[in-house]
Amino acid sequence: MMNSFRHLSYERSLNPGKAVFYYRTDSSEFEPLQAEVTRFRGPKATFSDGYMASGTARAKETSDLGFSNLIMLEACYVPPLVDTVYCRFSLRIIANSLEPNISDNAEATKALREFSDTYRSLGGYYELATRYAKNILSAEWLWRNKVARGVVVEVSTSNLKNYCVKDVQYKEWGSSWGGDDLKSLEGLAAELEEALSCPQKFLFADVTAKIKTEFCQEIFPSQLFVEKDDRGNESAARQFVKSTMSDGRQAVSFGAYKVGAAIQKIDDWWLTEGAEYPLRVSEYGTDRSRVLAMREPTTKRDFYSLLDEIISMTEEMNKSKQPSYSAHYLMSVLVKGGMFQKGIKKGEK
Repeated sequence: MMNSFRHLSYERSLNPGKAVFYYRTDSSEFEPLQAEVTRFRGPKATFSDGYMASGTARAKETSDLGFSNLIMLEACYVPPLVDTVYCRFSLRIIANSLEPNISDNAEATKALREFSDTYRSLGGYYELATRYAKNILSAEWLWRNKVARGVVVEVSTSNLKNYCVKDVQYKEWGSSWGGDDLKSLEGLAAELEEALSCPQKFLFADVTAKIKTEFCQEIFPSQLFVEKDDRGNESAARQFVKSTMSDGRQAVSFGAYKVGAAIQKIDDWWLTEGAEYPLRVSEYGTDRSRVLAMREPTTKRDFYSLLDEIISMTEEMNKSKQPSYSAHYLMSVLVKGGMFQKGIKKGEK
């Protein structure tokens, strides 16, 4: 078991920027895709509109259920006669998982370095890089916007290499890759592996998705979290993340966190026998769609339980000559980065 520590943190190895939506015209290579404010009357529909917390039907308010709620939301639609929308972001990859950024325990630092050295020597980073490359090239970062008539992803790197994958709207996590698509996947994965595992190297990737759209199709950018007290009477309840151009116009966007979350949806190691779908890498394997933690501490497969076993995990890798599922998961969290000190909640002992 690794010696205890109070302070431990890793910097992110994957650093995406905002993903910006735009379109092109005959006279412009970049026209920002803008949001519009929509006002409408919506019917009362929540449980609390008609029922008490106990489940008893409200008496006085029942007659008000026929009235409407006035709603103001931001929405985004492709302009008429525009049939192609682009979404573009940049990604910086740095080898920050080889050792802690901050550590107050020399023995813990030594154990973590030995783990990363062994993992690197056994080709573990290529497995992670391949998974990240799949999510980049298959446009997982488009989220709901991936459902389109056609999606093409193009990637250019600071090593002056270019990759292109077409019809990625059909590619899922378990899809097979062949032909030119496989060459693009392997090429990008090799570049990512080098940047993740070599401290003297770093990589920039410029990623663009070309989305074939329908007439006035709706686009779904990231939403801002807006407190009711911050909205004011004339502010939309739903607001989008935006990027402001030099002329003041704003383009709807994905936040960097949302882009990174999609790229890091690679944890299908949370079941001992191959999970059906991957989770976004996190310390407790959070599945937001089910509101569950698949790596609860009781499973002993959460990040902190495995971190305590890092010395024996390194020894096992040296014996078997290959990283285990747990080793891949543990390293993926270190690549994600974060503060991992073992604090306690206020009032607990």
